[in-house]
Amino acid sequence: MAAPPDDRVLPWWLERQLDPAGPDVVPGPAATENSTHRNWVRLGTVGAPERAVLDPRGLLTPWPQGWSLDWWAGADDRWHLPSRSATVRQRLIDDAPVVETAMRIPSGELLHRAWAVAGGSGVAPGGAVVVELENASPVPVAVAVAVRPWNPLGPARVDLIELDGTTVAVDGLVAAILPKAPSRVAVGDAEADSVHVVLSGAATGDWPDGGARCRRGGANAAFLFPLPHTAVLRLVVPLAGVEVPTTARRRAANEAASVDVGALPSAERVASGWEAQVRRAPRLELPERRVTEALAASRRHLLLHAAGDDAGAWPAVLVGGLDTALLAVALDRQALHTEAGRLLVGFADRQNLDGSFARETHRADAAGAWLWAVGEHVRLSGSPDLAVALVGPIAKAAHHVQRRHTSRRARRVDGRPALLPAGEGPTWLPDDVVTNHDALWSWRGLVGAAFALDAAGQPDAAAEVRRFGEDLGAAIAAHLAGAAAPVGAGPDVVGGPLGPLATAVALAQTLAGIDPWPTGAADALADAVRAVGDDPSLTPAVWHWPGHGGHSPRLTAAAALAEAMAGLPDALARLRWLLDIGAPLWTWPELVHPRTGGGSGGQGHDAAATAAVLDLLRGLVVVETADGLDLLPAVPAEWYGQPIEAHGVPTAWGTLSYAVRWHGERPALLWELVPHREPGVAAALGDRVPVLRAPGLDPGWRSSEAEGEALLAVPPLARPPAPAADEAAPSPADPPRGDGPPLDDGADGSTPSAPDEGASFS
Repeated sequence: MAAPPDDRVLPWWLERQLDPAGPDVVPGPAATENSTHRNWVRLGTVGAPERAVLDPRGLLTPWPQGWSLDWWAGADDRWHLPSRSATVRQRLIDDAPVVETAMRIPSGELLHRAWAVAGGSGVAPGGAVVVELENASPVPVAVAVAVRPWNPLGPARVDLIELDGTTVAVDGLVAAILPKAPSRVAVGDAEADSVHVVLSGAATGDWPDGGARCRRGGANAAFLFPLPHTAVLRLVVPLAGVEVPTTARRRAANEAASVDVGALPSAERVASGWEAQVRRAPRLELPERRVTEALAASRRHLLLHAAGDDAGAWPAVLVGGLDTALLAVALDRQALHTEAGRLLVGFADRQNLDGSFARETHRADAAGAWLWAVGEHVRLSGSPDLAVALVGPIAKAAHHVQRRHTSRRARRVDGRPALLPAGEGPTWLPDDVVTNHDALWSWRGLVGAAFALDAAGQPDAAAEVRRFGEDLGAAIAAHLAGAAAPVGAGPDVVGGPLGPLATAVALAQTLAGIDPWPTGAADALADAVRAVGDDPSLTPAVWHWPGHGGHSPRLTAAAALAEAMAGLPDALARLRWLLDIGAPLWTWPELVHPRTGGGSGGQGHDAAATAAVLDLLRGLVVVETADGLDLLPAVPAEWYGQPIEAHGVPTAWGTLSYAVRWHGERPALLWELVPHREPGVAAALGDRVPVLRAPGLDPGWRSSEAEGEALLAVPPLARPPAPAADEAAPSPADPPRGDGPPLDDGADGSTPSAPDEGASFS
């Protein structure tokens, strides 16, 4: 790759964007803003909100949109720079946010590992990132750790770098604790990069008295160490994610400078701690390649997105009500109920006196989505405790939604009942239109609020809110029935392909588990999904439109979920695209460049995308329906004959476990549903008995039994074509093919004899 004109060492993405001979070149003044490989992985702990990010070449940015720490290797042949090397790979250690970046050097590799540790035991409050460099080659090398005035977004200002013994400070704050004094150092500024000093062999042992200074904010420095064969160099980078007063800043610096680097937890120990954090999650085993790894890593990332009382983002932006709700429900669906509850309580602290939420009054979906998430938390956790604690905020938010629906600003369209006033929606919808998205989320929030209030022992309040929901639901039904096919985004139909997609996404996310659906909702979902699937520009990835360039992982996952709910196994094409984009660290950017496959805008490690992918994987296993559960709603033909298992899955009806084994072409299903026992939740559910179905395997099978075994019919995609008129059809009495014993179909919910010993739960 050709070097940039001034021969500075730049982040990997910027080297590519400035290379005129490369495929990722970005001409013009926007070249220094990352728009082709906006990818990173967040590092942090579950006990504090501070976060660092690591780019695909191991460039570590510990402070919000601040400077970064790079690493270089001096081998026998030359210095090797990750941002310019073609032989760099990354992986997660044991699926945890412990990242290993390996760079090839002669005869071996230099390994860079990074992970976060919590504050305490000498680490300053907020925690720190441990950086470890290991020489995995058979010969000694030199390594350099370098403070750079760049990050994954673009340039970052650095005016002064100082070195005091083993403490590196950037602009007066402790930036790194080295394990020992460096053997050599090099400094630079905006005019002369320190990399020139390093590459030329001119680095010295003398640190300049005034430090590395640059009035233009381009100060940079490199600290060099010898690294023998198999040796490890470890340093600590404090996290400074919040602005603090000067006295506290100085105290934090003193604490950081006293860290015993060698005593900090190892990468393996930290990875083991993350495994313990997600041990509560359900066990899912799907035939799809890479799903197990993606599922395990995404759960750990989900905890990072949600650590603290508020959802986090990097770069720091306010995470709104819809995304917070989606994140909380994704946590609940993974049985991470404590973290979900903390997130919902934290968002409740933003509530205004009128029931709206601070900095969310322009969003019609914020209050409804939060109410939906509270209701789902009660349903999925089986506990009314959160609803009891939030009775007041729930009632206020529900009345706020109702006032919006009945306000004079809620417009009528073509004589149909009013929905809501025009408002600002998510970025894939235009502003200031009335949309089904807003109405569906508001209605779903009222339904969830009524359930939560019932579970909390507030029947009168629940009845009132339920009437609100019935009123809005009737208006939605009138609009769905009167909308032109294919269904648009709302009364003011959004042009372009995102009209039906927006409706499909909102329907899929809001209808699950609700009885009854608004009139016409089922047909609207089918029409919207069909319209999305028929557009070749949206297959398999969904283009984020209007005004934003890039494919959207979160919309792609949501569209796939809608397809799965509609029984379309084509959802797997979108899943495979998501797996391709997310590997190897299982992180998804907010938007994906159609040519480079890297992030092109927004968050480089997007919380909403992580939640959407996890919801899709769970939706392939089970979906709540109006009267029960659909197990495996959409099964592609290539899954036939392969075992499928799900254990400990939280659902609105209880905790679900099941396994699928095969007898020739026929699947044998074993299941167990443990209902919610807590009186408040059980009372809110009433005396309804859930109906279990497996439409992706046998559309005709159903059962109302809490546990049992059944041999299902031959799945739809495995059936041979109908025989010609002159061919003899097989006798209905012929036994099923395969090496298993013939069993009763169990279509009436009865329990046949066990298929085999391997089908039992383990």
